[in-house]
Formats: sequence, structure tokens, C-alpha cells
Amino acid sequence: MKNLSLETAQSLLQSCPIALLLVDDTGKIQGFNNAFAALLGEAAATAKGTSQPDGLLAPLLGTGTLIHWVMPDGDERWLALESFAIDGNPGVNARFYQDVTEKLRLKKQRDALQAELRKQALNDEHLPSLLSRFGLQVSLQPLVSASRRYNSPLSLVCISIESDMDRDKALKKISYLLKDQTRWADLVGCNADRDFILILQETTRDSALQLVDKLVTHITQTNESAETGIRACFGVTQCQRNDDAESMLERAEAALSEARQNDSGTAIAV
Repeated sequence: MKNLSLETAQSLLQSCPIALLLVDDTGKIQGFNNAFAALLGEAAATAKGTSQPDGLLAPLLGTGTLIHWVMPDGDERWLALESFAIDGNPGVNARFYQDVTEKLRLKKQRDALQAELRKQALNDEHLPSLLSRFGLQVSLQPLVSASRRYNSPLSLVCISIESDMDRDKALKKISYLLKDQTRWADLVGCNADRDFILILQETTRDSALQLVDKLVTHITQTNESAETGIRACFGVTQCQRNDDAESMLERAEAALSEARQNDSGTAIAV
């Protein structure tokens, strides 16, 4: 490549599909290739030799590796920038611009789809053995309908924990306890705030409170032999006549929030 003639090198730069701009330290444009001219459109005719460009050209001379630029036709583009000093020509920099607008658009779409998939995942992202809040809602809806139809009890217990130990370890520890202390027909999950939610079939509010007392006893006993303890708050509610899955979940989470604010340990939603 070092033996290329000047004419051949210039021809290669002109035919390069990546936009190239030559600019000196004062901001004066020394030259550009055809791809850059195509990027500018009609403005390219007066760009060469311009000092301290403003308006249309100013963003293209900005710093950073990603430039947001509004094209002459008003279209917004994102350009990845790489800049190099020119050997043998001190004070002149070559700036290469690659249009990554479509790549960023596709990445944004991918991220949105991944976020939507996470929201609709049935199992918790961090504790896969537990249901996500969406999974709880899907599982709870038919149980609420059956409870209302047959007048059978159905309760929810919402639990938040605090601990000085590693939070992930504390969450796993409590998840094992909940699995151990609930029946096969009960469902255990987590919401986005990392609060546990228990769906207790054929369970009255009073029976749910008895389970809460058992859980408190187990946590207290565990704390006695542990270096760092776990503190828990509980919100409890029972299915009502006009409930659906979302209203039940919201009421249990509101009861938990009340228990946290009042530092009461347990709050019962009427």
C-alpha cells in the first residue's frame, strides 16, 4: 500500500463508501471525498475551505465517537466518528463518518422487545423457581374467578425483606423458607420490587395471618444463629366480591407498603 501513487490513493479515497473529511486544527475544511459530499448534498459545493463552520457542518466537527446530525432534508442521522492525525501533515485530521442510524434503530427495537419479553415472562428473572408478577397475575385470575363463583376463600400475602447480608443471598434464603412452609397448591412469586407474593388457595385471611406468624417465628429462629439477621414486613388481603387478579395484587402490595411505612410488621387490607 505504501507504493501507491498519489493519483491511485486519491481515487481510492474518493470511491470509499465511508464519508471522509479532512480538517485542520483551526477548524478549516481541507477536503472531503464523494461519500461526504453525498452526505452534505448541495452544501458540499461551498464547504471546502470554510473556516470555523457553523449551522449544518458544525455538529460534524463535534467531539465524541457518536454524532447526532440533522441532514439538509431534515432527516435525523447518527454517525459513528473515528478521527486520525495525518502522518507527515501536522495539524490535519482525517475524520471518518459511518452512518449507524439503522443499527441504532434496530438495537432500540431489540431492547424494547427484550424488555417486553421480560415483562411477560412467567418466571422471575433472578429467582427462576418463583413466578414473576406477570406469572402471578396470569395464575391468579382463574383462581379469583373460582373463588367468586363458589364463594371459596382465597388470600394473598405480600412480603418484603431487609437485611445487612447480601440481598441476593437473603432473597434466596427466604424463597427456600416460603417454598418449605407453603402447600403444593400455593403459589410463590416476586414482583419488580423484589417483594415476595404468596397465593394461598382455600385460605381465609385469618389462616393467612397464622402462616405469617409461622414465618415470623422461623425468621426469628434463623436470626438467632446467624451473623446478620433478616427483617420482614407483611401485607395480607382476602379475595372480595368484585375482585380481579390485578385489584387483589394491588391491595396486597398497598397493605405491604402501609406496613413498611408504619413499621408495624403486618398490615391487613380490608
